[in-house]
Amino acid sequence: MLNNLLTPGRTGLRALMIGIFCGVVMPAGAVRAQVMPVGSIEQGMKGYGLTVFRGGRIDTFAVTVVGVQERSRVDGNMILVDVAGHGLETSGIAQGMSGSPIFLNGRLAGALAFGWGGSLRPLAGVTPAGEMLALPTDEVAPAVVKLAVPGPGQLVAPGAADQLARVLGWDAPADIPYGLPGWPAADRVLKEMAPELDAAAGGRSWPTGWFQVPPGRQGAGAAGGGDRSPGARLVPGAACAIPLVMGDALLGVIGTTTWVEGDDVFMMGHPFLQRGPVRWPLATAKVLTVLPSRQMSFKMAGIGSLVGTVYHDQRAGLTGRLGPAPRMIPVAVNITGGDDDRAYTFQVADDQALAPSLVFWCLYNSLLVGGDDASQQTIRYRLVSRWRGDPGLEARPLELEGVAVGPGGARGLAAAWMAPLAMLLNNPERPLVLEDVRAEVAVSRPVSAALITDLDGPREVEVAGGRLVCRVQLQPRREASRSLEVTLDLPDYLRPGPYRLVAASEAALFALEVKRLGSEPRTDTLADVLKLLRMPRSADKLTVALVAQGGGLVVRGREMRSLPGSKARLLKIADPEARPPVAWIPARTTVPVAWALDGAAVMDVNLVGQARGFQAHTRP
Repeated sequence: MLNNLLTPGRTGLRALMIGIFCGVVMPAGAVRAQVMPVGSIEQGMKGYGLTVFRGGRIDTFAVTVVGVQERSRVDGNMILVDVAGHGLETSGIAQGMSGSPIFLNGRLAGALAFGWGGSLRPLAGVTPAGEMLALPTDEVAPAVVKLAVPGPGQLVAPGAADQLARVLGWDAPADIPYGLPGWPAADRVLKEMAPELDAAAGGRSWPTGWFQVPPGRQGAGAAGGGDRSPGARLVPGAACAIPLVMGDALLGVIGTTTWVEGDDVFMMGHPFLQRGPVRWPLATAKVLTVLPSRQMSFKMAGIGSLVGTVYHDQRAGLTGRLGPAPRMIPVAVNITGGDDDRAYTFQVADDQALAPSLVFWCLYNSLLVGGDDASQQTIRYRLVSRWRGDPGLEARPLELEGVAVGPGGARGLAAAWMAPLAMLLNNPERPLVLEDVRAEVAVSRPVSAALITDLDGPREVEVAGGRLVCRVQLQPRREASRSLEVTLDLPDYLRPGPYRLVAASEAALFALEVKRLGSEPRTDTLADVLKLLRMPRSADKLTVALVAQGGGLVVRGREMRSLPGSKARLLKIADPEARPPVAWIPARTTVPVAWALDGAAVMDVNLVGQARGFQAHTRP
């Protein structure tokens, strides 16, 4: 069972995935199961279950049948049992017992899989063996997850574009959702897989290693080192794990092996994400102890040796095969600054939905080694991801650069790191393979930040001059103010008239670029996505831009400039939603600075004289 028993204040039924983060080395060889049919199970029957309470030893616990809850789900039943032994009478069912095989009259009756938080008796729900053993175990292509592509607004700090629009004196653009990417199952699971991800989403803080999944099942646990001896194998009752992160940190989900037939493995008795065909690594695990809890007890365990692959994630359980494990995505993190330099290597599950959050988990936890996220620090990063599946992307990896400062700065990087990976993995055109990720992170103290306080320059500029020189006033934190001279080259085709000159960070101008069309930029093709992701947006770059309001038309998310009046009128008739953009930015220049910039300044500029020419390439 995986989650909501951990949520304070909630009551009622909690179907819990008794899985935890982070298996067991056991001898091989299980024969075909002798199954106890559900119709033969009667109240009062006694039997036993197998699970690991400590280390790698498989122990038994007593089972008494309470009854069969028939048709508790479509085409499915649930066997209710009371359990006893090993302190279960007082601790109740422990997360991590999920999948423990239950035997009645010497035959396999099912897998212990469900429990209820706060229960005053050790009552458990059992998935019937017939339902589990009917699951497929063969290798198939993983399901293509139809996730909504994270929008461009999720690359932007909340409110950034609205703030700049207010400085410009315009109405804020149309509402666009901002914040962390809203990927369905992956988002719900992984934002609460560890407290830092939950905090990044503005949620509650959980003990290290815990996570939540959608209501209806539960799991928890603590990551840690486990047995890595060669020749490890799973048997009924042994702890098993789905490693999501390996290397210099371990994170995953553990449960119990229900049955093994040859190389076929049946586990958990319930789904993890109910994704259908998958390709996740399968490992052993070593249980350290069981932590009793008045709300929900759980096993604490460590991931052990990779022993195979999970191929199916279905309602009645997870199945896979012993043998080779699937590839995982290498993630390297190099951190400089502070007392010493540090380098970490990880491997994360190669999963379309989970990988972006797992990569961020590695990066964020590497940063926490040298302190906490409440410190007065400046974080500059360069994130390089290599891909396979598109010639252009293979030839030119995606490089992201940026800066974050002050308390919570590292958490604030979640969207900047996660959204680009999710946008590529879920692009609408073709599947891509994330080959590896490398992060170079420089941490310095104290906070290096500055506020843009003023912008000054000529109020009238000759168009024919082709150049505008201005001065931007900055107020660094705890330093004397600075004045920077910036030169902006004007395009040949600019027409005389009123414009506005804006000084802001590159990140703020990117935010305006994202919203200036009145809707998010198109991401219908992989080329659209790459064009957007390759746009620079670092807060330590000062950008001076010439901005005009409106101009041209936006038709179905595409900007069309310099349209003849007759064609513009026809387009408006053909598409009533066609409208002018919020802003037009005909010229800009960027200057690197030593600070993360906040704020913006604006001044009115009037271009006078005769335009020097019109370039045909400006037509749509």
